[in-house]
Amino acid sequence: MMLMNIFIKPIVIFIFLSLFSSFSVAVDIPPGQAIAPPPGKSSIRFELNSVKLGEGFKSGKSLNLGSELNVNTLGVQYSRSFMIRDRLAGFYINGAVGKALPGGSISSQENISGITDSAAALVTWLHADKEKGRYVVLGGFVIFPTGDYDSDRAINFSQNRFSGGFQFGYHTRLAPKWDLMVTTDVMFSEKNEDYRLTHQVFEQDPLYSAQFTLMHNFDPSITVSGTYYRYLGGEGRLDSEWLANKITRNRYEFVFAKRIQSGKYFVYLGKDADTNNGVIEDRRLSLRYQHYF
Repeated sequence: MMLMNIFIKPIVIFIFLSLFSSFSVAVDIPPGQAIAPPPGKSSIRFELNSVKLGEGFKSGKSLNLGSELNVNTLGVQYSRSFMIRDRLAGFYINGAVGKALPGGSISSQENISGITDSAAALVTWLHADKEKGRYVVLGGFVIFPTGDYDSDRAINFSQNRFSGGFQFGYHTRLAPKWDLMVTTDVMFSEKNEDYRLTHQVFEQDPLYSAQFTLMHNFDPSITVSGTYYRYLGGEGRLDSEWLANKITRNRYEFVFAKRIQSGKYFVYLGKDADTNNGVIEDRRLSLRYQHYF
């Protein structure tokens, strides 16, 4: 049995890595983020995130790998709104540190701690009607490969490549206490010239995503929301060989938000409903505090 495990574990790890390459995270929009803030306002946000990745899937079928990966991050984001001539705009920049804890069939891999990739975005509101509660926002974002990366490691906090894309959001009031937000985005990525362990060139098709958020405002200080996410595309290639790992992923998330004076507290809880290729997200828990000034 010991001899069998010596051969099986490297195979399981290699399969997990090929699936993990399909797990690309789009830049999701928090509920209510499409609402236009007053110009000249800043905010700083602190967040603690815990994500549990579980079983691997290929063409919609479980591979029964018994894999598990817990990723915990502590992040900070700064944002500010301003005017470009007569149009409202805004930007944000964020970064984080994290720790990855492999378990199950990949428990032989070492725990990893370090800096994650960082991101920045510039947005502008094409339409903002506070009276009717209708907003249209367009933005662009860049993900910088600032995170810790070692191609001799199986697990890394960096994609070792630049990524970026465009986002479009629409927010409207449905009823006195009900709001709806719909966003779409597309993300493009450069090549990773030294992909982990195989040291091959990894490329990935554009990743498309959409999210639909329904918000209920109990009063001006308390909001609860539910969001459905859909991800498509993002098929990868190693040295120009297709991996047949096109992403088709559905995820949902619930958020409780409480405003207290100049701060706002958030609790996020979600998970994947299903995934066609890649590792499934069994749990996503996030605690956030945002201070406005």
